[in-house]
Amino acid sequence: MSRLKSKYQREESELIDSLIRKNKRTFIIQIQLVETSKIKDHLIYDCIYVDDGVKKQVNIIAMDINDAVSKIEKVVNCCVPEATANVMLGSETLNKV
Repeated sequence: MSRLKSKYQREESELIDSLIRKNKRTFIIQIQLVETSKIKDHLIYDCIYVDDGVKKQVNIIAMDINDAVSKIEKVVNCCVPEATANVMLGSETLNKV
């Protein structure tokens, strides 16, 4: 895998501040697959995102990366606290098909 030039690498907090200064107040920083779920054909993703200028981190149970992004879209810009979003998106009980 190729590496970014050092001039493009900065700390996460600097990146967040830079994007907020450019009026980008809601964006995903990272989505990482962390585990399989007990729910058939589902995976658990760790997602770090900024919602209206506030950094949040949640676990998402989803079928694939597209499903994870779709689920995160439903909780951004709605003033949903991080803990509540984590329960809504990361609960196997609430995500049963």
